[in-house]
Amino acid sequence: MTVYQLTVEGLESAGQQSLHRLADWLRGDEVVGDQAEVELSRAPLRKGDMGAAFETVQIVVDSGFQLASLIVAIAAWRRTQPAEGKVVIEGNQVRVTLDTDDPEKIRRIAQALEDPS
Repeated sequence: MTVYQLTVEGLESAGQQSLHRLADWLRGDEVVGDQAEVELSRAPLRKGDMGAAFETVQIVVDSGFQLASLIVAIAAWRRTQPAEGKVVIEGNQVRVTLDTDDPEKIRRIAQALEDPS
């Protein structure tokens, strides 16, 4: 099992609502919703954080999951948002920012998450 943490940047005024909408969107996606566990969770506190951490969308997938499906679903969700937000994806000790729907960039993001070496 692999766990990915998703956060939304650049939509601060709608931060928590954006996370809830993203989680709902991913649960409703044909591939992601069927093959991954999608939950809202507390972000782990980082060194220097004060107070409670924001929620994240947590994605739990099996080894056979096609990560590109998750990236494409997130890119599709971003196109439905009124403002340009970025989705930060953390997993496999890698942190990437999805701020595009360019297929080549999406492919590179998926590759970076799948092969962190």
